[in-house]
Amino acid sequence: MSLLNSLFFLVLFYGVYAIMAKKTERVFIRGARLSFPALDEPRATMAGGNDLKYQATFLLEPNNPSLQQVRAALMSVASAMWGDRAAAVLQNPDKNPLKSGDAKERVPEGYAGMLYIAARSKNAPELRDANPHVLITDPRQIREKFVAGYKVNAFVDLYPYEVKDARGVTIKSGIAAGLVAVQFCAYADTFSGVSKPAESDFPDCSAEAEQSGAMGGAMSGGYPQAPQQPAPAYPQAPQPPMPAPGYPYPQGGSGSDPMPF
Repeated sequence: MSLLNSLFFLVLFYGVYAIMAKKTERVFIRGARLSFPALDEPRATMAGGNDLKYQATFLLEPNNPSLQQVRAALMSVASAMWGDRAAAVLQNPDKNPLKSGDAKERVPEGYAGMLYIAARSKNAPELRDANPHVLITDPRQIREKFVAGYKVNAFVDLYPYEVKDARGVTIKSGIAAGLVAVQFCAYADTFSGVSKPAESDFPDCSAEAEQSGAMGGAMSGGYPQAPQQPAPAYPQAPQPPMPAPGYPYPQGGSGSDPMPF
């Protein structure tokens, strides 16, 4: 089977292939909070399988000055790819990499009220310390410097993509964010990124607690007391006989002659 036939067979078998457009805009993100970092080694993405990539999510305050450049770059990329439909494409959260943290079904710690961009790359990103002349390459130092919650700066490439089936019909398209470089900026409170359960997720156990408290009072502290065992009887040592009346005390005893202290 020729190489061309083999590729054709793979396209028919898997049903899809991706086309990347050439338009790319590089943006600089300043003062972001780092989330879900995988910078020391590539890890599996949501696509699963063997799709291992370096990853990082950057959380931005709504008033972060970097957002102006990010939004302008997104419009430039979208216009080059979809022309007059660019604005409509960017309004679709499935196609726009700049997303609202409040839109998640379970809002992870640190995401409330924030915007975020998740960036990935098959190639290891360049990592720099607060001093930009210092490269960080040791895996242990990477894990110490790039912790979820710390403040970072980053370079990200924004580019459009299209996924078509074997017949050439577009089945998925949008703008993706490529991870280029990350700089440690400042220490900050860390967070896990794990969503916390809501108040409504817990049952009301007030009645059960009140009932158990009443039972506890009836049982003297909540637990039945073990029966008390009588103290064991030990044989008493014999007592010396008391002296008969008029019995002379020894010299220095307790009679009329006290001890000479």
